[in-house]
Amino acid sequence: MENLRKLSVLVVEDEALIAENLRLTLEDLGYHVIATCYTYAEAQAALAPPAPVPDLVLLDINLGHADPARTGLALGRQLAGQGGPPFIFLTAYSDLDTVRQATQLRPSGYLVKPVSSGALFAAIQLALDRATTHQPAPLPAEVLPAAASSDIGPAFFFVKLGERTHKLSWTAVQRLEAGKNYVTLHLAGQQAGYPVRGSLTYVLDQLLPASLSDHFIRVNRRLVLNAACITGYDEAYVGSSQETKKIAR
Repeated sequence: MENLRKLSVLVVEDEALIAENLRLTLEDLGYHVIATCYTYAEAQAALAPPAPVPDLVLLDINLGHADPARTGLALGRQLAGQGGPPFIFLTAYSDLDTVRQATQLRPSGYLVKPVSSGALFAAIQLALDRATTHQPAPLPAEVLPAAASSDIGPAFFFVKLGERTHKLSWTAVQRLEAGKNYVTLHLAGQQAGYPVRGSLTYVLDQLLPASLSDHFIRVNRRLVLNAACITGYDEAYVGSSQETKKIAR
């Protein structure tokens, strides 16, 4: 049975504080950051063979460079032209000319800085979904005003099984189990889980779509079960189809 692997992300952001915050947030969300690049040249080197190809690129739209040939737009144009990995444009700008140029490159998403962890997680999942279906992101005018505050995620998320990326429904998660610093999402038929740094409350409130909250039942402070997996209960125990023994409340 193949184990879950972390999806890889390349961060291209010229502001060091923002780049480091993105790296930490991505790692907390269970992604593998293969590199953090601060310039166009560094990003080109990180994307050139024999460097591993990331599953996704987070790309600052400006990169703090006056030369139009060395901006995030230029790098996005290169990725789009060469059939590179999907990319999400990061922007702190409301400049319509820049946004119009960005739409022509058919990015898989847009995010307005600063970015919350919930919005980042949702944007990555939607970007991967658009990449697999060859659909561009909606026009920025439709998504940028809400992107900075929206923490409502899609009803699915992507994981890597071996070398293949798979789209899974949140309802495929059979249990969420909290450790010291992480919550592990356990999936049917997989020995390894999908780790997310944080508390159960954080995962349930920030990452799990609100429309699916009724599908999951918190048994105790460390465990949440998919209601579809519960086989029975009484005053002291809850039985789960995923466990060989009853789970104490």
